[in-house]
Amino acid sequence: MLFNLFGKKDEADDKHVFTDRAYVSTAAKMNACAALAKKEPSHLFLCWFPETATRFREFFRGQGLAEDLVLETRHVHASKLQGKKPVFAEHYPLHAKETALIHNWGDEKIIVFSALDEPLFKHFGSDKVIPMIKLLGMKEDEAIEHSLVTKSIIKGQEKIAELVGTEQPANSQAEWMQKNIK
Repeated sequence: MLFNLFGKKDEADDKHVFTDRAYVSTAAKMNACAALAKKEPSHLFLCWFPETATRFREFFRGQGLAEDLVLETRHVHASKLQGKKPVFAEHYPLHAKETALIHNWGDEKIIVFSALDEPLFKHFGSDKVIPMIKLLGMKEDEAIEHSLVTKSIIKGQEKIAELVGTEQPANSQAEWMQKNIK
C-alpha cells in the first residue's frame, strides 16, 4: 500500500490536496500532533472516531494543550473552522467520506497524520513493513511524507470501499474494519 511505485499513475481527482505524514507508531504520531499544536496553535485536530478523539484529548491535556483543539468530524461545521487550520489525526477507511467532508473547505493542503500500526495500515500488511523501515534506520519520530504515500493510501481506501456493502458505524478504526470488511 505504501510503495505502489509501479501502479497506474492517476492524478488525484480531488481539487483538495491531502499531505500524509505517516509515523511508525501511534505514540510517535500523537507526539508529532502535540508538537504541531504547540508550535502552531491555529491547528484543529479532527478525528473520525470517538475513541481516537478521546485518546487525543487525554494526551493533549497531559501535554498542557487545550483539549478543544481536538474535534470529532461529526461535530465539524464552518463556524468551528473559522481562524483554524484543519488537520486530520487519522484516515477514515473510505476516501469518498474524507473528500465529502472537505468538499467546501477551499483549496488548502490538509495534513493527515497516520501511524503504520493503525488498523487501516495493518490491513495492507504494515506489520511486515515496520521492521524493514526500522532496519533501514528510520527513527520513531520521523515521518514518511511523499505524494506516492498519499496516492497509495487513497488506492488502499478505494480497495476497501469495494469490500464494503452497507457501512456500519463504529467507535474506532479497528471496530470499523472489523464490522465493515467481510
